[in-house]
Amino acid sequence: MLHSPSEKIRFVFVHFDGVVLENILAPITYSVVSKLGGIYSAEIENNVFARSQSHAASFIIRELNLNLSINDIIDLYYKERKQYEESHSIRMNPGVKNFLLLLQSLGYTVVSYGGAPKDYFLKHVKDLAPLFGHEKYIQTKDFRPGVKEIIFNNYGLKPWEALFIDEEFIIAQASKDLLVPFIGMSTGFDYSYQKQEMEKLGVKYLIHSLDEIDSEYLECIQREVTNGKIWTKI
Repeated sequence: MLHSPSEKIRFVFVHFDGVVLENILAPITYSVVSKLGGIYSAEIENNVFARSQSHAASFIIRELNLNLSINDIIDLYYKERKQYEESHSIRMNPGVKNFLLLLQSLGYTVVSYGGAPKDYFLKHVKDLAPLFGHEKYIQTKDFRPGVKEIIFNNYGLKPWEALFIDEEFIIAQASKDLLVPFIGMSTGFDYSYQKQEMEKLGVKYLIHSLDEIDSEYLECIQREVTNGKIWTKI
């Protein structure tokens, strides 16, 4: 389906924990599963990342055949997260500031999103907050994965007017279902399956760092969007 050249990507939605900040969900989930005696897998990742807490906890209970409640698993996650945050510095990914400045110079509105509260976003983004749009951040805890809700309910956009950047397969899948432009980002963890899951899905644009995205990279995506080929194989 061809789109008018005037119908351009207007908004860039970036996942906060994984694209702006270094990903911490993968190592925390890996640790939780290991401590519960489970085998870490793509199925676990795809049923935890960008999912509601109840869905994630229920899946882990079934997958690992545990005699625990949903609240037990959620409490274990938060305990593990607290320990992780106490022993690790939560840092921004390389290239974030330059990337945000690039998007600003090209006229895109940038909004971040994630499951954490907005206060968490403001605490860690600090002086880069002005480089995000008016809303700055959308908490998606209550509507996972959130692509449809963000595009249609929050902003009333057409699918090709939004570009999502995320390290999670479920967001890639939701974007593909709606024909929304998408860039996948590898977390670099050798035990993670998200990159190969996105490759199997047919994600064309996969990066290891935001430094890989320049104006030419974005122009290439826009051309494919205009020609209706953002999710085609050719």
